[in-house]
Amino acid sequence: MLRYWLLRALVEVGGRVPVRITYGLGAVGGNLAWYLSPRIRRATRDHMRHVLGRDADSAEVDRLARSCVRTNLYYYADFVRFGHIPDDARTSIFDSFDEVHGLDALFEALDQGKGVVLVGAHLGNGEVLARAAGPFGICIAIVTERLSPPRLHDYVHHVRGARGVRFLPADLTGLRASIAHLRAGGSLGLLVDRDVLGTAEPFPFFGERAPIPAGAVELARRTGAPMIGAWIPRTGPARYALHLEPIPLPEPTGDREVDLERGMRAMVTALEGAIRRWPGQWFPISAIWPQDHEPARHASPTSHEAEPHS
Repeated sequence: MLRYWLLRALVEVGGRVPVRITYGLGAVGGNLAWYLSPRIRRATRDHMRHVLGRDADSAEVDRLARSCVRTNLYYYADFVRFGHIPDDARTSIFDSFDEVHGLDALFEALDQGKGVVLVGAHLGNGEVLARAAGPFGICIAIVTERLSPPRLHDYVHHVRGARGVRFLPADLTGLRASIAHLRAGGSLGLLVDRDVLGTAEPFPFFGERAPIPAGAVELARRTGAPMIGAWIPRTGPARYALHLEPIPLPEPTGDREVDLERGMRAMVTALEGAIRRWPGQWFPISAIWPQDHEPARHASPTSHEAEPHS
């Protein structure tokens, strides 16, 4: 219950502070967290070593690693700010985009009538897309992990909620609802760069195997829904760029394992490309690549990062 009250106080107080101040506090807090936490330094340095290559300059690795932690804190700045945006004012969220690329691709995919699987990463702030989609009549569903206690779960989703957005549980019920949502022509958003549920199989990611959720590929294969990468890097305090990029999946062969492998390769290639473009905005602060050699667990169709922060 303490987590609930702390988060509520953060939203109630922090959300009334000017954006540049909250982002400034986020920058200071991110730098402090990086310097004071050996775990965070170790994880983010390892992430940047994978993204930049093992021969990357150490100073550049550290600079981008610190930037990643600051971006993690910027998410909270956005979170508390969104908690104070009235529902009837959320049409203005789209105005926070300085650049928009690929919107036609999204509407063309939706016109196929099979729904759209939107894959994203902990990069910039992907939640902004869900808030901006409402005025266009796009119904987005997001599969999320249930938080404890229930009061915290309800409050977080109240703050994160936006017109036209549904939250589906990361369980069998959520899987069925996800399939139904896609078959009804809706858009389903999944973050695919972290295995929060601990159920994904290892897959090559920046040259080394890491547990990457296969749920997005499995759902796209099962429903025939097109897949689109949705990347939303920041361009400044509370300012963003929107990049929507189709991810063509290879034609199915009829062999489920082969089709899953080929689909995962296409999705992970797109994911790597987005992270390489904005490495300092990729903000997981828990280790992506395992530090031990425990046996891999079986993949789940709904495995993805439920929360936008680590």
